[in-house]
Amino acid sequence: MPRLRLLGLAASLLATGATSLTGQPAEPALASYTRAQAEAGEETYQDVCASCHKQDLGGASDTPQLAGDTFLGMWGGRPAAELFAYVNAAMPPAGRKPDAETLMNVVAYILKKNGMPSGRTPLNAAAPGMVARPADGL
Repeated sequence: MPRLRLLGLAASLLATGATSLTGQPAEPALASYTRAQAEAGEETYQDVCASCHKQDLGGASDTPQLAGDTFLGMWGGRPAAELFAYVNAAMPPAGRKPDAETLMNVVAYILKKNGMPSGRTPLNAAAPGMVARPADGL
């Protein structure tokens, strides 16, 4: 099992095994990103990523969906930092490679398109939050 996947699994197990002060299992915290990050990420996504993953993040026959149930089935419950590490290491597979900050913004845009609300804390490479839809389904 790749090292990043093991780290993600360990983080998920720790997060789901945690309990709140009331003794009830604590919900893992969602990853946080700012609205400005997602807006900047959308521009980069359309310029760099949409040619393969489509403008609506729907993917194609040879590229994965980046929004919706298939994406959340793969990345849901995993740390956003793990998603960023993958994107930073592997995307795009050819052509112009944006810098890490720009790719972080793309990840923020992907989180937004998957129904995760923006917040005050910028997404960063050490972000402890998880990729998931909010419990209230927003």
